[in-house]
Amino acid sequence: MTSEIESLTTDMNARRTGSGVSPMLFAVGGLALLLAAYAHWRFSQFDERIDRLRGQLIELRATQDRLGAQIGTVGTQLQEANAQVRSQIRLLREVPTQLGELGQSVAELRARTDAPQRSWVRAEALYLLELGARRLRLEHDVPTAVAALESADARLATLPDPAVAEVRAQLARELAALRAVDVPDISSVLSRLAAVEAAAADFRVLGVTVSSARRLDETGAESAFDRATHRLRQAWRDLFSYQRIDPAHSRLVTREEESLRRQQFELQLFTARIAAMQQDRPGYALALQSAVALLDRSFDTRDETVSAARSELMQLAAIDVDPTVPETGTAAQLLQRVIRASPPAKP
Repeated sequence: MTSEIESLTTDMNARRTGSGVSPMLFAVGGLALLLAAYAHWRFSQFDERIDRLRGQLIELRATQDRLGAQIGTVGTQLQEANAQVRSQIRLLREVPTQLGELGQSVAELRARTDAPQRSWVRAEALYLLELGARRLRLEHDVPTAVAALESADARLATLPDPAVAEVRAQLARELAALRAVDVPDISSVLSRLAAVEAAAADFRVLGVTVSSARRLDETGAESAFDRATHRLRQAWRDLFSYQRIDPAHSRLVTREEESLRRQQFELQLFTARIAAMQQDRPGYALALQSAVALLDRSFDTRDETVSAARSELMQLAAIDVDPTVPETGTAAQLLQRVIRASPPAKP
């Protein structure tokens, strides 16, 4: 311990007297050098950063100049666009007036073009209505009248014409009334009458038919003796022949009278057919009544053919060949009023 104290004392004395160099100085000097080197390095990095910042600042200024130029260009474009928008707005303010004028012109042109077509459609529909009424009045042709009225309604429906609304409503009522008519099938009636007329050839006549005796040899004998023998045998049979005759049907009928009865019956059926084609209700009924009366009076009703023909004639007599049709023509009168009330078409 004493020796250490002595050494320290010696060192202190040496330092006091200036003898030797202290290590602290070296340490401080080295540290100063390190700090100077570090400071130089940091300053060099700072200078580099400042240089980079200066470069970036120059680039930013260039970019700012470009953006300024672009902003000026955009401002000019905006001013031009604003001017165009203002001019277009002024033009748009004039559009409603132009649209109104255009609509008025279109309406006028439509009126000029629709007026002739409307007049033509009305005239065509009026012709169809008058045609249907004429066919119904003169020929009692209900199907043709219905077709004519339907065609007239279809023609009126092609144009939006409010003036004919009442006409179409009345036309619909007339069509409904005509469709409700029970129209007879005249062709079927005619075919059934023709079938009865064809079957008249097989009707059994009421009475005893007087047959003409055939005196000629039907066996083809050539000798006079054979012909004489045959005639004698035939005369013997005619002399003593007999037949059971109903007292109620014992009237003798010749071939001519039988043919006349059939011709009368066929004539009555022919008359009934003509009346059916003309839709003559009284004539048709009278002809069939006469035909049935002729059947009962001149033909044997016990025959199946005659009975079937009589039943067929009774069924045909129940058919109304001229059914009652409703009154039409009101729609045509209304349409005529509409046509007269319409102003004349302008050229």
